[in-house]
Amino acid sequence: MLPLDISRHGAALHGLFAGDGEHWRHLPYGPFSDEAAFLAWLQATAALADTVLYAVFAKDGERPLGFLAYRQIVAAHGAIEIGHVNFSRGLRRTRQATEAVYLLLHAAFEAGYRRCEWRCDALNEASARAAKRFGFQFEGRLRQAMVVKGRNRDTLLFSMLDSEWRRLKPAFQAYLADDNFSPDGRQLRPLGEYLEVDHVLA
Repeated sequence: MLPLDISRHGAALHGLFAGDGEHWRHLPYGPFSDEAAFLAWLQATAALADTVLYAVFAKDGERPLGFLAYRQIVAAHGAIEIGHVNFSRGLRRTRQATEAVYLLLHAAFEAGYRRCEWRCDALNEASARAAKRFGFQFEGRLRQAMVVKGRNRDTLLFSMLDSEWRRLKPAFQAYLADDNFSPDGRQLRPLGEYLEVDHVLA
């Protein structure tokens, strides 16, 4: 994972999602009409003071497989969010995807943040499942939080605290260890077995 360099990674990222209308279904942006429109959105997003974008790569890979970000950074209160999670089909539900989220969690809490959030469209079941899988706690439903693509959007709010991360960090590390994966890359034990978390989405 590297800081997203739009000049180096932007065109390849556009190519990952071009023509995949379903990918943008639950996001407040996209689909984009062309590469120029996507790059313009990346530029505007990267320019936000409270957003830092990262590109995700396979090990030893040169082309990005997706991107994600820190956003809603409020350093004065030690709060930060992981958002703009755009993983290609080849990255979703992989060891690399989990590692990318782990690296952002690790860096945030090592930097002294006290709280990390995960938000998603209430209709985005895959994102809600991912939040729970990563050990985020469900906090509530923000009703009519946004107007997205002509409809009211409820937002689900999840969080992880620094005190919880101290327990979850070694579980992530055990899951990501080489001995938990077969030679062809299949996990031997799922992350949930290491986290031992039982969250219920209300």
